[in-house]
Amino acid sequence: MMDPRNLLIQEYDYDLPETSIARYPLTNRESSKLLIYKKESIQEDEYANIHKHLPKDSLLIFNNTKVVAARLLFTKMTGGAIELFCLEPSEQYGDITNAMIQKKKVIWHCLVGGAKKWKRAKYW
Repeated sequence: MMDPRNLLIQEYDYDLPETSIARYPLTNRESSKLLIYKKESIQEDEYANIHKHLPKDSLLIFNNTKVVAARLLFTKMTGGAIELFCLEPSEQYGDITNAMIQKKKVIWHCLVGGAKKWKRAKYW
């Protein structure tokens, strides 16, 4: 097993064209693309055929998580961009539903992109 301290984020950086990103689910979800990695090769099929690719007595576990479109884009005075991607609210809210109905400040765990030299502005 690889030690996570030896991982470099640069090794996972790649170009992904906007046209390759699904923005909405298919009307017939069973027609969704299914990628299968088997014997060191990648094949494509449809989700409706997943049973053909699973070993007998496989255990499938489903979750009902939802993605919140919580991307905040800022433009710095220099023209550079900063992106905040809100991952989840702080544990104090219990769950995302409670955090979203708050009418006061909510603390979120976020990823920050484009902020290599992020400096605190004078007006903050």
